[in-house]
Amino acid sequence: MQPLPPTSQDQLDQLHEHLFGMIDALLAQPASSFGAAYHRLVAAIEQDFRHEEQWMDSCHCAGAHQHREQHARMQAGLHHAASALEQGNAAPARQAAAALREWLPFHIATQDQHLLLALRRAVAS
Repeated sequence: MQPLPPTSQDQLDQLHEHLFGMIDALLAQPASSFGAAYHRLVAAIEQDFRHEEQWMDSCHCAGAHQHREQHARMQAGLHHAASALEQGNAAPARQAAAALREWLPFHIATQDQHLLLALRRAVAS
C-alpha cells in the first residue's frame, strides 16, 4: 500500500528516516550478511522512488523529469553494483551505499522539496 503523500517537512523526513537507517545498518554489515542487506536496501529505494514518482504524477509536479532522471541514475548505479556483488565483488556495492548516503540528503533538500511544494499546492487547491 502506498503511503499518503507528505504535506509537511516532518512527514517528508519521517518517510526517509527508514532509508537512512537501512543505509547506516548496511554500511556496518559484515561480509556474510552484506549481500542480502544490500538487496533489501535496493528494493526499499525502488519502492520509495516509485511512491515519489506516483505523487509527482498525481500533482503534476513541475520538474518531475529531472527528479525522475536523478532516481534513474541512482538506481542504475545501485543495480550495476548489485551485478558486481552477485559475482562476488562487494566493493562496488559498499561504495554505492556510501554514495547513496551522501547523495540522499542533497536529493531530499532539492528535488523532494520541489515535490513537497507541489503536493502542498495540490492539497490547497
